[in-house]
Amino acid sequence: MKKITLLSLTAIVILATFGSAYAVPRLQTYIVDSEYAERYSSIDSRSWITHSQEFDLKVVGYWGVSATTEYDIGGGYVPFVTSSVPTYDYMDCYLAISVPWNESGTVWINGVEINSFYTYGASVPVGAFPDIYLSTLPPALYGKFNFHNIGRIDNDQASAWHYDHGIIGAAGWGDEILMDVVVSGFDWAHFDAIGVDSKGRTYTNSYCHDSSYFATPEPGTLSLLGLGLIGIAPLLRKKKVG
Repeated sequence: MKKITLLSLTAIVILATFGSAYAVPRLQTYIVDSEYAERYSSIDSRSWITHSQEFDLKVVGYWGVSATTEYDIGGGYVPFVTSSVPTYDYMDCYLAISVPWNESGTVWINGVEINSFYTYGASVPVGAFPDIYLSTLPPALYGKFNFHNIGRIDNDQASAWHYDHGIIGAAGWGDEILMDVVVSGFDWAHFDAIGVDSKGRTYTNSYCHDSSYFATPEPGTLSLLGLGLIGIAPLLRKKKVG
């Protein structure tokens, strides 16, 4: 009886631990074949970073892990039961693009030219209420905005991935929108995502699940890279969805 109680308590602790680890934000942005930087420069940290002017960017809508895994606790296996099929829902999504306030340039999304950028308040779509950090954390803090409608993501299939701080996690219920992005004329461009669900609730990607383009690496960043003092996650190579 004592062993069973101890086993149960251990299982509860493990489930709680892994349940926390699998807390995935509803929205993420991810640049294919980019590097994740815990601290890239004085104006950006905890983002997927690229220096290529043309790249593939994903907006991910994620409702929950779809797989079940067993964990060895010593003397037996405990199943970690993940989320079942969620109630059907969707999000109408926007790519929040921010660029330097004092610069002129163009961003193309799937061939659509975007060269009009405004203050944050004048750019937010009607009926959307993003989290305040979208405009108060750098680099977006120093930028002007355009919210580009990219369409709808729903959760009727397990086609979303968790791009977790440099590690691709488990597949989950949801989907991804893949876009071809080209940036011209700007020193940097930052990409967040927001989504409005069927009940009118607004979701904003987490500040540590966003993406940025920088025209050239920061000199200080290059120095740190040379010395091996900056924590940048390994390159992730995931085939693009055809």
